[in-house]
Amino acid sequence: MISTGKVTELDLASIKDYLRIDHDEDDNMLTTMLIASKSFIQSYLNKTFSDFELEGNIPAEFTIACLTLVSHWYDKRELQAEKITVVELPFVFKGLLDLHRVWQGESIPTSV
Repeated sequence: MISTGKVTELDLASIKDYLRIDHDEDDNMLTTMLIASKSFIQSYLNKTFSDFELEGNIPAEFTIACLTLVSHWYDKRELQAEKITVVELPFVFKGLLDLHRVWQGESIPTSV
């Protein structure tokens, strides 16, 4: 069971619990997907999780985004998809992450 709201504390066990996976065959791939999803989110935000920690808060939305990305990538891991849609994950980025995104030209706040 996922016992934390912090994306930085997500680990392989929490990912497997979320995806309801009870075997070890995909552990390496899931670990890679977890690392990649955290990196992807930080790149999308133009800000690191450490920056949010310095400000005193890592939003719980990042955990949802991370879990959703790993789930999406795990479910769609074949080399060639039958049908590619452009709107598969818009809520994750527009609804959850854009609230915290540093837009180009905007400065990153420094801690007080």
